[in-house]
Amino acid sequence: MHVLHQGRATYTLIHPPKTPSESPLVERIAMGTNTAAGEVRQLLVGDAWKMSEIPKEDLAKVEVGELSKDEVGCLITEVVVPGFVWQDHAFLTQDSLEELFKGRPDGEKWITELTPHIRQE
Repeated sequence: MHVLHQGRATYTLIHPPKTPSESPLVERIAMGTNTAAGEVRQLLVGDAWKMSEIPKEDLAKVEVGELSKDEVGCLITEVVVPGFVWQDHAFLTQDSLEELFKGRPDGEKWITELTPHIRQE
């Protein structure tokens, strides 16, 4: 469970397919205080790889001086629930990313887009 304290972030969730014939589901969710725009203050993540980043539009506003760096960022609390064990955690690797999307519709697009965010060992 992710709980927002302040700021905004965009979460990308990659849900693995449940069967070999299915494609992975990539979902983007905005965390923030503007619920009228679809932003959420809490996010429950399960059985998915996740990443978060400051929204590109917020970074662009810093570049043109509409926002200061101090006004951009995100503070969340991440709470794990009973049953969570670190041994079950796995970072998504480049090899597993490519295997996950290989031969899938838009697979190359997702591989290209997500590769910069893969933890390099």
